[in-house]
Amino acid sequence: MNLSEILNRDTILYPLQSNDRESVIQELLSHLQKLDYLSAIVKLQSYIWEGEKITCSAAGRGVAFPHSTSIEVKELVAVLGISENGINYDSPDGQLCHLILLTLSPVDESDVHRRFINRFQHMLRDSSLRTELFDISSPLEAENIILHWEDEQQREMED
Repeated sequence: MNLSEILNRDTILYPLQSNDRESVIQELLSHLQKLDYLSAIVKLQSYIWEGEKITCSAAGRGVAFPHSTSIEVKELVAVLGISENGINYDSPDGQLCHLILLTLSPVDESDVHRRFINRFQHMLRDSSLRTELFDISSPLEAENIILHWEDEQQREMED
């Protein structure tokens, strides 16, 4: 699964306007609604937020992975929000989150987001690449970083 199949200049939201966990979830869901992936977000937002209260989706190193299932999506949908200043996400390492990757899976494929998130985490293992994403100036720039990383991965597999 390629990240670029799902994350592109339309599904990368930069800069995030939100400055707290609850409003960032609303902002990301609203963006998916504007892109016509979702017709309504109130229940979904409430469901994701309730999950966040139980288990924080912050993974550390400036990244969070809120997720849910949705009856409205037929395949994995994701939106990557990038915050210039960072958001206090109660991260285990105490760092502010700059990358928030919200994923929505179909109800009958509730685990599909794990493969996608694992792929995203694999990309972020390169700390210089993670820093590049923190410092972008446009969604197109983030899209190009992802595409370049995928090209490098493909070349390594071919060698």
